[in-house]
Amino acid sequence: MLPEQVEALTLASYEALANVVTHAYPDGGGAFDLHARAATGRIEVTVTDHGRWRQPSPDPLSLHGRGLPLIRTLTDDAEIKRGPEGTVVQLGWLLSQASLT
Repeated sequence: MLPEQVEALTLASYEALANVVTHAYPDGGGAFDLHARAATGRIEVTVTDHGRWRQPSPDPLSLHGRGLPLIRTLTDDAEIKRGPEGTVVQLGWLLSQASLT
């Protein structure tokens, strides 16, 4: 991976984990799963919580609600799946050709 891809992966993964702590379990601790996988030409990170989804605040002055846009900016693709069993955040990066040589 190129240095800027490592930085993007680190920040986006951190933000997904911070969202678990802040949003999925507002009343206290809870479990989460973190998986990272290197596939041919691609890195994938998945963060899964078993808490509840909270809608982002509609207040533009809120200190919250910027995490998902940040994640989408830092990844080549991001998918958020929410349901009664929790939330799954899948992050993906295509490895640049320069980092494959």
